[in-house]
Amino acid sequence: MYYYIYDNFLTEKKYQGIISKIESRLTDLGINGKIIRMSTFKNLSKTLNEDIAKGVKTIVVVGNDRTLNQLINLIDNLNLTIGLIPLGPDNNIAKLMGIPEGEAACDVLSSRIIQSLHLGLINKKYFFITYLELPSDNVFLNCDENYFINVSDYHDVISISNIFWGEAADKIPLSNNSGYINLIIKHTKKRLFQVKKENFSYFKTKTIELTSDRSVPILLIDEKRIIKTPVIISITRTKLNLIVGKKRFIS
Repeated sequence: MYYYIYDNFLTEKKYQGIISKIESRLTDLGINGKIIRMSTFKNLSKTLNEDIAKGVKTIVVVGNDRTLNQLINLIDNLNLTIGLIPLGPDNNIAKLMGIPEGEAACDVLSSRIIQSLHLGLINKKYFFITYLELPSDNVFLNCDENYFINVSDYHDVISISNIFWGEAADKIPLSNNSGYINLIIKHTKKRLFQVKKENFSYFKTKTIELTSDRSVPILLIDEKRIIKTPVIISITRTKLNLIVGKKRFIS
């Protein structure tokens, strides 16, 4: 049984045409199912988990990165399969997983190629798929209680990732979805009358504790949400099963 979760923003009039095409294509493929809208229930987590207990094995998110990350934090047991039909802005996870936007994503669902993904974990309770980013405002990083890093140059940027894309991913050998956390520090040097120079430091670890002299904002990329230090970032042993396309960029 397929179970579809629609994000709130899809009630906007501009999405109605593509939603109709998606639902028609799902019916043609024989994978239509129950539809739940995020705004329908005050306690969506309870509704979801009750239906999962009754036998739901595949949940499909219709929305974007934010929708997907919210969904994985609503369910108690990740031992099921998650699909994605990307719509709207901010669909970087779908691109990494080779899932086209809109109606074409229905055929990816039907093909049912499964990719198992580790998840990042914030303070042992909140999951994320890709990465976090924060300024280097005298931040202290305790890596596996084995070594310590102090980043104090305000030009630097710290990224902590399970899966990472962007300029650093093209320049250093990141261990994406490897069961380790990537710690990336981008150093930028600005000199008078010279073009700024950038380089990267890269570390691999299982757990990072971030502290600072004062509270520092951390951007959770998947949801465009801000959390603050101190935090502990770790990686899950269990994996999330995600339906992906053939042209995915992650293995």
